[in-house]
Formats: sequence, structure tokens, C-alpha cells
Amino acid sequence: MDRTLTYPIVVLDFEATALALTSYPIEVGVAILDEPGAQIRTWSSLIKPDLRWDIDAQWDPDAERIHGISRWELREGKSAQHVMTELNGLIPAGATAWCDGGPYDAYWLRTLEQAAGVASSFGLADLGMVLRGDGQVLERYLAASSGQPRPHRAGADAALICWAIAAAI
Repeated sequence: MDRTLTYPIVVLDFEATALALTSYPIEVGVAILDEPGAQIRTWSSLIKPDLRWDIDAQWDPDAERIHGISRWELREGKSAQHVMTELNGLIPAGATAWCDGGPYDAYWLRTLEQAAGVASSFGLADLGMVLRGDGQVLERYLAASSGQPRPHRAGADAALICWAIAAAI
């Protein structure tokens, strides 16, 4: 699994019940840029809570205000198994999906995999780690992403991150 910022650029982003390592993923988004100048492809889905998840105990009203997703809307979400199958179909096997949430995104992906009974066929890497390793790329990434409003919806956020990575490399 390649852990460098190269094409295709794949970004994975989650929205969750709270910003905590005990919370649950409620939306996932992917953005993929195959080559310079290509169109960024995006996909996202609400995640229907698994019956084993205690959503009420982990629901943070502040998180809801940020992402704007209500518990009611999650009834329209897809099952964890459906979402993991879609992710494995969209993200090339063995590819690295970049995330900006570090341990949170990794936790939410594991939580989704466990609920689905389906392992990801791709790797997940913390974008911050690789950006901190190259000052020039970090500087270009920050310049590209500064001033860009984050809608805090998984698909749109993944697309913005993907665009900023492309501008940086």
C-alpha cells in the first residue's frame, strides 16, 4: 500500500454522532481524483445505525449542529454492510484512502467494518502525518484549503480535501 501523495488521490471522510472514540459513524464520503485535471468523483451515504449501536447514548447535539444530520434522517441511510460493499467497490483494492481525522476516522472505519462484517480492501492513512513530513507540500495544501468553507458533510468535505491535495502536489 502506497503511503505517498500520488494519483489517484482517494479521500475518505466521516460524519459521526460525536467527536469521540466511542461514537458511531453516520455518514461516509469518498472523493477520487484519478489524474491531474480530471474531474473529482464523489460518493456519500448516510449510514443506518446498526442495532448494536447505542446511538442515543453517543449523540452529541453540538455535533448535530455542525453536520446538520438528525437521528430521524438516519432511517434513510444504508446498512453498514451495503456501505462497506460500496466503499470496497469505489476505492481500488490496495489503495490508500487519505483522511484528515486521524484516529477518529480510523475508529469509525473499524466500527463500520465490524457492524458490516466486511473488511475494507483499502488502507487508511492520516493526511496530517504525510503533510507534516514535507513543509512545501503542507504550505501549498494550507494555502489551497484556507478560506474554503467546510460544509461538514462527508462527500463535500472529501471533495474539498481531495482538491487541496491535488493543488499541493
